[in-house]
Amino acid sequence: MSRKYSVVHISQTPLVGAPGKIAKALQLSGIRSSCFCVNDYPNKGPLYKNFIDNTLPLSAFDKQLWDFFDYEIAKADILHIHNDIDLMILNRILPLCESKKIVYQVHSPLREGPLFVDRTDALEVDFAKKLVVAQYQPRHYPDYECVPNIVLDMPSYIPRREQDILKVVFSPTHSRHGRWNAKNSPNLEKTLTTLSDNGKISLFMPEKPVSPKELMLVRKYSDVTIDEIATGAYHQISLEGLCAGNVVINRSDYFSKRMLSLVADTISPPPFVYADDGNIFDVICELAENVSLTNDIKRKSYEFFMDNLRPELLVKRYVSIYDEVYEAN
Repeated sequence: MSRKYSVVHISQTPLVGAPGKIAKALQLSGIRSSCFCVNDYPNKGPLYKNFIDNTLPLSAFDKQLWDFFDYEIAKADILHIHNDIDLMILNRILPLCESKKIVYQVHSPLREGPLFVDRTDALEVDFAKKLVVAQYQPRHYPDYECVPNIVLDMPSYIPRREQDILKVVFSPTHSRHGRWNAKNSPNLEKTLTTLSDNGKISLFMPEKPVSPKELMLVRKYSDVTIDEIATGAYHQISLEGLCAGNVVINRSDYFSKRMLSLVADTISPPPFVYADDGNIFDVICELAENVSLTNDIKRKSYEFFMDNLRPELLVKRYVSIYDEVYEAN
């Protein structure tokens, strides 16, 4: 059933496509929704133009398209701000938002880039709801409501054959450092290259940027997706690995996994495989030598995604929030 309200999403950067995927999932559920970002990632960087499939960058707009942005804001019933936006853009928006509900969602940790601090006070907006991505971030924002990241790709499961070498994908989106932003660890790349050089695994670890679509296609024909083993978190990569029916290796702790189960409305934890610098070599070797174990975990990943993480299921959490906000006096 089509809802009677419309939603506009806006963020400073594409946030690796997360707001745009929410907007697309809302459209597929019958809600009018659009997504804008102030700037795309730097045009000489690896992320440029890779995460704007469902997002329009305002910096690329001509006068006519700026008019379209103003029209979308004016027509919207709910404005959904993600992480942060330029105060100049915010001041352009606010005069058009006197009768609108404004929702805020945070995607980043505190005390690390790009936010460092809670930005809600600086934005000086009376937010109807404050939301946080249900990964590791809720421990920094305990009074925010948890919401999921959404993967729009078609789920798949391709079993590994007995004669097949274990195919492993490791392609972090950035090399940022920090307690929660870290994506690499000292022993991981050494382990992967050693096992690859010795013929134990087939490794996809590109030196140059690969588009998300290309990377997802590689995942669907692979066996293992490695997220990161430096922190107690999981990231969008882990969700994409589940969608692709991969063994998903990360170091996510109980809290991070519990947050995913919470927004997926299940008591079951995700079937992630735990690894850290101390055991990553043994974990991958065991999978490389055991086809039935690999396929058992791959199947569980696919089933968990199908049962709990399909976009038409997860978007209901956003719809419920919007319904509550829209109907509030």
